[in-house]
Amino acid sequence: MALTTVVSAGSATAAVADSATGTPTAPITNPKPGPKPTPPPTAPTKLPSPSPTPSPSPTQTPTPAPSHPKAGAGHFDNTLIATTALAYTGRWGGQACLDAHRFASGQCREFVDCVVALATGGKVWPVDPGGDYQVGFSAAGGVPVAAADAVEGDIIQIGDHDDSAPLHTAIVLENNGDGSFTVVDSNWVGWPTTPELVGVHDWTPPDGARFWRLGAVTADAGGHIAGARKTSAKGGAKGSWGAAGGKTQGSSTAILQAPPAAPNLSTNTVGGLASGVITVRAADADPQHPSARIRYWIDGKPADAADSTAGVAQLRLDTTKLPDGAHQISAQAVTASGAISALAAPTTITVTNHQLTIAVAAPNTPLLTGSVPFNVGAAPAADLDKATLMVDGAPVQNLPATVDGALNLDTTTLTAGPHLVSITVSDHEGRSVTWGPVTVTVTGAATGPRAVLPSATGGHSDLVAVDAAGRLVRYAWSSDAAFGAPQPIADGFGDVTALLAGHFTGAADARQLLAVRKDGSAHVYGFDGAGKLVDQGTITGAAWATYTRLVGGRFTANGGPQLVGIDAAGHAQLITVDAAGKTAKAEGLSVDPALGGALTILAEAGAGGTDRLLALSNTGAVSAFAFDAKHGFVAVAGQPTMQLPAPAATPVLGGFVGSGPEVLVTGADGQTWVVSATQPDRPSQGAVFNVRANVAPAVPVVPGQRRLSVTP
Repeated sequence: MALTTVVSAGSATAAVADSATGTPTAPITNPKPGPKPTPPPTAPTKLPSPSPTPSPSPTQTPTPAPSHPKAGAGHFDNTLIATTALAYTGRWGGQACLDAHRFASGQCREFVDCVVALATGGKVWPVDPGGDYQVGFSAAGGVPVAAADAVEGDIIQIGDHDDSAPLHTAIVLENNGDGSFTVVDSNWVGWPTTPELVGVHDWTPPDGARFWRLGAVTADAGGHIAGARKTSAKGGAKGSWGAAGGKTQGSSTAILQAPPAAPNLSTNTVGGLASGVITVRAADADPQHPSARIRYWIDGKPADAADSTAGVAQLRLDTTKLPDGAHQISAQAVTASGAISALAAPTTITVTNHQLTIAVAAPNTPLLTGSVPFNVGAAPAADLDKATLMVDGAPVQNLPATVDGALNLDTTTLTAGPHLVSITVSDHEGRSVTWGPVTVTVTGAATGPRAVLPSATGGHSDLVAVDAAGRLVRYAWSSDAAFGAPQPIADGFGDVTALLAGHFTGAADARQLLAVRKDGSAHVYGFDGAGKLVDQGTITGAAWATYTRLVGGRFTANGGPQLVGIDAAGHAQLITVDAAGKTAKAEGLSVDPALGGALTILAEAGAGGTDRLLALSNTGAVSAFAFDAKHGFVAVAGQPTMQLPAPAATPVLGGFVGSGPEVLVTGADGQTWVVSATQPDRPSQGAVFNVRANVAPAVPVVPGQRRLSVTP
């Protein structure tokens, strides 16, 4: 199957390619069920439904039907199903249905349906209108469990419809731990001389049996984990299960253990491509309700279990025991008391142990910058040789191929704009298979949070940004045409949501950075004599995490350093910082709808020594606002008439190419534009990063702008 992957503007998704056919992978579907198991010699067949007149039952003193609290599926004691069924031991199974006011049938399936109705006060009726027995339990809220995990009150169902063979339904009294169970059922004990008799016996269900849990286990139900057995009730109806009602029902008042949340599943595969032995990881979704172990399911059938350690279990799955093709893996969390979760959302793997195949997980970001990993998976694992990264048809990296690894694309060696990327994997026999080509877009500058600092070149600005690796880097302005290569300043800025430059505290001429992090903290950074970044502390007071847009400047006459923050609802606040730089005070302001809905806000030097705000919309239109003590920020009519490329990544305002303030913005094509903030009629220029003169524009030029392409 050939790779079919489309990446537009740098967006790439994982796909699978095959060396044999050259066609896309077919959609994954659930595998068809295998043939139904052969009936065991001793299993009774399904009897015809009896007439409304009950079949003769053994003579016995009538026992009142048990009474239980009303509850919905999963919210009642699971053992109530077993204890309710035991009340009919030695009696005609149809009596349970008469007591439930349903119908007069003592067949095994009907008996269990009626017992469930009685145990739940009539709230749960596990009958599918279409006649599918398994669907009936599932639709009633039943959770499938593995045979090894079955506990008292779970229901064993063999067969799907009346014509299935074998066909039987029973209720678990005890899991004997060896594949056999002590059960209570109808139409088994006494067969064939006394049909539809309720009894207790030991039974080993065939492989096709499915187990369902409708109720919840109790807090005092220790020993439910397989292997921690209770005393067996061997010998049919002997022992503690021998007499009707002989099992106490005190557990109905015990504290119920709510089922844990389904675990989160992951594999160590790339794009789900599996070969040889892989690891399937299951992690607790709710650490407050930890699992004791995880039961894995493969293609709808229970598989191995693994113990949980610190909320995580890992299964080493040998895919060579599975046929090539798509398989679905799910899992259930099992607590120490036996409470079991619903099945986790399945994860799909594509097993290929016999044909050369490749899968790639590429970055899914609009623009690429720095070192970009392409995670590669290939199979079969035992015969891999080499993986080659190709850019624009030329190889740029060769590595030994592995089942899962990464090829790193160094975008600093590429021009800004679109490029074709492909990856080829070969085996020792000389066969090869290729992923791609896909289109990615490289930008010359990091597009994370940005700010500007004065450049060593007078009248210009350096760009400071957070790159894809979470580093704070500085692009020094080297000429009127280009920035230099990024210079790392500090690591650990990957959680920064806003980056501002200006004077916030201390000496009047100090240039500082204010970084707001995801945890809501605001840190002020300065530079020492050697140019090293220094964390000067946090500023408390304002609820920094509430602001989706922030800008720094001087917005009131004779005012000190200030900031404006706008929250998600469009409310603006003027934020002042004390001289010590320790506390920020926020004051409410009225706000124009155009400002409240702005994608980004910038501060531009205005008349009278105060700054005005520039608001950038999601279409690239720019509006200007000035502060008025009475009305807050109000729109400045007719200024500016500016249009930026849209969508635009993290615009900043500074001095770059010409004279006067300019807006620097990276467009969707990876190119970085500079637009005059005060002279809208002046042709704008592209402040380029490593762009050669022969590179054609990837998108139409905005009217009134021109692109400056100069080799650094």
